[in-house]
Amino acid sequence: MSDESLWDHPSDEPVERHGEFTLTVVHPPFPGPDGVLGAHDEARARTFAEAFGTVHQVLDQQGTIPVTEFIDVDARADLDVIRVGCWGGVTEINDPALISLSERFPIQEQAEALADRHPDAVIVAAAEMDLPGADYGTWKIVHPDGARIFVAGFSGEEDWDVEGEVTAVLDAFGITPERAAAVGVDPAQPPRSFAWDALARLALKAVSPTDRRGLMASVFRVRHTEDAVVAMEDTWFER
Repeated sequence: MSDESLWDHPSDEPVERHGEFTLTVVHPPFPGPDGVLGAHDEARARTFAEAFGTVHQVLDQQGTIPVTEFIDVDARADLDVIRVGCWGGVTEINDPALISLSERFPIQEQAEALADRHPDAVIVAAAEMDLPGADYGTWKIVHPDGARIFVAGFSGEEDWDVEGEVTAVLDAFGITPERAAAVGVDPAQPPRSFAWDALARLALKAVSPTDRRGLMASVFRVRHTEDAVVAMEDTWFER
């Protein structure tokens, strides 16, 4: 089976949408906001990529790049490129399959699968897509003490999927009301206008440095699973 066979769109077809998609796993002992992250581990990055739930097979490794370097998603073939950084106890993956406008929530699915495998880890995931009229976003935060939150919806719209409580997440990560308010996180705000990105950054910064400058990551071309391809077809191209 070729890596083209699951796709309806040819590899050179332009992608008509743009998004961002990141999932981070932080293992204990948590380095904290002032910790130092280790050098990138290429072998561990490949192992993580091969085991990730949206990936059927790693086809080839395309070297390493600075993790701060933006990877363009311009054509269909770019949707099968993922990036994984492994820096000590912190692993971060960028995978276009993490965002979906179909009925599935891959961020929720992959974060829960990782939480089952690593019950002592913190997991923070965020994915957003620019759409005409109403941008779409989805976030998932997992704390090992059991606090979780998952949200997904279109900016400004009323109908959001929400599981969990913001206050439980703030308490689990030791984030004071003053620190939350300083970045615009207000638990009383409705989901459609809540600062979800700010909450995700607060949670991640509570357990790990968030400055990625100077760090490297591995780039892989992969064959995604059939479920991931079907969802990406619906998500990245006009319907």
